[in-house]
Amino acid sequence: MSTAELSLADRAPTSRRIKDLIAVNFGNTLEWFDWAIYTIFAPYFALQFFPSNDKSAALLAALAVFAAGFLTRPLGGLIFGLYADRVGRKRSLTLAMLVTAGGSVVIACAPTYASAGLFASVVLLVARLAQGIAHGGEMGTSVTYLVERAPSHRRALYGSTSWMSVVLGTMIATCTGLLLNANLERAALESWGWRIPFAMGGLLGLYGLYLRRKLTETASFEKKQKQAAKTTGLAPLARNWRGVAVVFGLSAGGSIMFYTWLIYSPTFAQISRGLDAKSALTASLIAQAVFFAAIPLVGWLADRFGRRPFIILFGLGFIALTFTLDGMITNQFSGLLSAMIAALLILACLFGVNTAVWAEVFPTEIRATGVSGPLSLATAIFGGTAPYVNTYLAQQGQHSLFLVYLMVVSAITLLTGFLIPETRHLDLDRPDTGRLANSPRE
Repeated sequence: MSTAELSLADRAPTSRRIKDLIAVNFGNTLEWFDWAIYTIFAPYFALQFFPSNDKSAALLAALAVFAAGFLTRPLGGLIFGLYADRVGRKRSLTLAMLVTAGGSVVIACAPTYASAGLFASVVLLVARLAQGIAHGGEMGTSVTYLVERAPSHRRALYGSTSWMSVVLGTMIATCTGLLLNANLERAALESWGWRIPFAMGGLLGLYGLYLRRKLTETASFEKKQKQAAKTTGLAPLARNWRGVAVVFGLSAGGSIMFYTWLIYSPTFAQISRGLDAKSALTASLIAQAVFFAAIPLVGWLADRFGRRPFIILFGLGFIALTFTLDGMITNQFSGLLSAMIAALLILACLFGVNTAVWAEVFPTEIRATGVSGPLSLATAIFGGTAPYVNTYLAQQGQHSLFLVYLMVVSAITLLTGFLIPETRHLDLDRPDTGRLANSPRE
């Protein structure tokens, strides 16, 4: 990056940059609130959508729909990524917010199986598939936006705020679950109370749309738009195959641990270890607060010392401690709390740096597509299926196989950390040739 370009990026008004950061992350928080409440309330609404008197079978069906929502994420990643690279990050983020909020409204108003039969199951599935498309583009585009808007020496810190917004969304969803559990009987929650959080997500989405319509487009995108040659599309990804591999490798371990520990572990503690709902959700909320604080700390450190050491620490940590962490989960509040805090601190090592790395390994003209595509594919393969695989193997008495699976996927991310060069000094506006091949390893 030239001196003039550095001045343009680093001298952007701080107040405007902070407002845009808040606007993007507010919308991201709402999207992940919508996503998290599904798993929190799945045990309550499962029998409302599926024809079974067996609660375990109904829950598995509900979790299968949750996993199905991830099938459309790779498609959404490509659609929204290409859209963001062609017409702008701002417009892509606004559209993603609209689709996600609309899906929540549909679920909140959906008929039950008792009243509409199989149509009710179809409505739930279609809404989740639509939200999956939106989420496929949301994370990659929001990360791209945040890193491009960041000062050059604060890219990991700014990028890590996207994960803070994700955690905040799950914390709000958890608080919603606690509040409804405290004020409604289980029968009421199963009958109609589960609709409340979905309605909340849809209504709050309107404010998210308002904020995102006021975003400032990134300088990196606007400079590329002024160039005569446009190289957006899928073809340039082939020239940047190393970047695709890096995003996929980092996303594999991150997504499976995210959905295992942050999203599903409170539900797992309830259905497999006998912990009551209030204790599980309270433990989760406290652990999430610790995670929320740890992520930007890692991002700040990574801007000073590099990204690779934290990626390696993540992989080694989960390979060494997965069985120990799982064994800590019992029917006691303290067991789940200790396990979640330890696991999420390890996860923070990756989440404080991965967003910056994702953006740094691609040139501007294909950055949103390059991040969104492999990220959503890895999340669909490893993250979205994690709750279902975990529950199914536990019911078959083979839960240890799931733990081995977690360790193998963590090894993919560890290997990625060992093989990639250090990226914190890479120029975001560098041309799309040789970004990683000639980079220093540090």
